[in-house]
Amino acid sequence: MKKILFILIAAVTILQSCEPVYKAKNFQETANSHRLIAVLPPKVIIEIKSAKEAEAIRKQEKVESERFQNALVSYLNEHHSKNNVFIKAQNTEETNKILSDNNISSLAGRSYQDLATLLGVDAVVSSRVSLAKPLTNGEAFFTSLLTGYAAPSKITTVDLSITDKTTGKMFWNYNWQTGGTFISTEKLTNSLMKSAAYKFPYKTKDLK
Repeated sequence: MKKILFILIAAVTILQSCEPVYKAKNFQETANSHRLIAVLPPKVIIEIKSAKEAEAIRKQEKVESERFQNALVSYLNEHHSKNNVFIKAQNTEETNKILSDNNISSLAGRSYQDLATLLGVDAVVSSRVSLAKPLTNGEAFFTSLLTGYAAPSKITTVDLSITDKTTGKMFWNYNWQTGGTFISTEKLTNSLMKSAAYKFPYKTKDLK
């Protein structure tokens, strides 16, 4: 009995120490020097396997990417207006226009430091979103799939990182998983940021 209790305590200790947050040693000092950040178009993957419907899935992933990018920018700027966070997020249209004007359609292999410089911001937010199912017009999307597809998992994963322009280094990362059901990208974003809030580097109360 004592041995089982010891194993349980050890397991709980390990789980508590494995927080899904990475912070550089000087993360708060780095964050405090920022005033304007940009949210890059997220890499969205919809966990549906259907080779014959690959193009339809790719189009839906692009839709979800745009919605998630807009939702995150809106969230940050709303909380900036309430003085909860001290940074502003660059307008999504401006971010995407600068990328488009410079013929950047994919972020794969790109330097986030160079992108921050190009966008004229202090840092960039990059993200990877794995969706169990589409959040935008999901019913219509499934109806449009004419062939069979593998049933998606019920887990949604978001990996969020912030890279500093001056050093070119990622100084904050948050990995979030949930089995919850969301009816919109906005609901997903609110749940994500509520979960990340206690470790978020741009809180006004932490500005010194």
